[in-house]
Amino acid sequence: MNLIRFKSVALAIFVLTLILTLVGTCTAASVEIRGTPFDTGSTDSQNISWDFRTFPAFGFNANKYSNYVSGAGEHLYFEDKGNGPALGKDNPLASTIDEGELFYTTKQFPSKYKVFSEEENVTKLSFFYMMHLFGKPYCTIDNDATHLAKMLYQQDASDKKTLKAGETWDIAGGYSLILNGIDVNGNKCYFSLYKNGKELDTAVISMDGTIDDRIFTADAEFGDNDTHIYFVTFVDSVFASADTDFAVFKYTWLIDKDKPLSIESGDEFGKFEVDQALENLIVMSNSDAITINVDADSKTNITDEWYFKTSDAGKGSNGGYVIYPAKTVILAEQSPATGTATGTATGTAETDTSSAASGNVQIQEDNSTQTKAITETSSENSEEVYGTSSEVPAEAETPASASSEAAASSGFGGFLAVFSLASIAYCFKRSQI
Repeated sequence: MNLIRFKSVALAIFVLTLILTLVGTCTAASVEIRGTPFDTGSTDSQNISWDFRTFPAFGFNANKYSNYVSGAGEHLYFEDKGNGPALGKDNPLASTIDEGELFYTTKQFPSKYKVFSEEENVTKLSFFYMMHLFGKPYCTIDNDATHLAKMLYQQDASDKKTLKAGETWDIAGGYSLILNGIDVNGNKCYFSLYKNGKELDTAVISMDGTIDDRIFTADAEFGDNDTHIYFVTFVDSVFASADTDFAVFKYTWLIDKDKPLSIESGDEFGKFEVDQALENLIVMSNSDAITINVDADSKTNITDEWYFKTSDAGKGSNGGYVIYPAKTVILAEQSPATGTATGTATGTAETDTSSAASGNVQIQEDNSTQTKAITETSSENSEEVYGTSSEVPAEAETPASASSEAAASSGFGGFLAVFSLASIAYCFKRSQI
């Protein structure tokens, strides 16, 4: 009886570990987002430049196209200072960017609150200003590009969130909204805003008032130590019955008031140092000379996430080489057994869309690029995702971490499977003696 029981247990362990091995073995693919390549043997130095049309890692919003073509958004470009051989066709083999020759600029642009653009007779609020910093979206506090707050969430115009009385909506970044109740007449709702379990604000919204009365805003002192709005939501409808009470929320907008980022002249971001920190524009340039690794298998880091890639020397025209900026992101982990995504992409929603459209995406087997958070107050960083009902994902992991976890899971499951097989073989051998 003991032998039969042991065989049954061993067989069960084997089947279970086999399933876990197949399900638990996941692969994480890294994707290289590439900018437009330039041939140093045929390109003038003043034309080595990238903007939203030529580097998909830059932030982009199609509805703001007119702002981008007017100079808003991000730019990366080379400007010869005459200190040494400049990149470009006059010196096809030149590979040193002297101090102050590589520029990164970013300029803010206006954006309407969704409730203002979609509803009529709204006077409570109208515009805020946005700015992308190395591809990540920020709200400029009080329309000042030197004081930033990370964009955490914004509902699309057609998106709605329905909450029943007592339900919690986990919005993003630790912020949540709880619908406390609906009055018996079904024309008022009572809700509270929390962060990490701590109540920040409460509101009672009546459907009998004006459009402005149905807009709730939460404000606090942050950034420049003045009071600013950090949360907006609109109560679209309220319903009460004997069976259920609920409210519908639209146009929700949220920035992170607790981690403002201030930018001053002299601040450093990777290889860049801030030259000008103006109310509407940030200008940076490389603080030290950058020697480009002219090797197809190498990278030259310029920030914690961005780098230059090149061809091998002589693969361009006139003995030059090809150069382009790039960024690597990690896609969702996928199970080989089901093909189902089991993680979240660490790249940006906007970047992924634009890069796919442009074709500037390259799948890689691995990625050794170091990632390092932009220095903020209360140092923390997460990749941008800003749009339809989506929370900013957790801190990006390096491909090495993802791969090692998958390998560890697979290895442990394989060990258990082998152990189970050995146990079964031993049992059957004993039963034949």
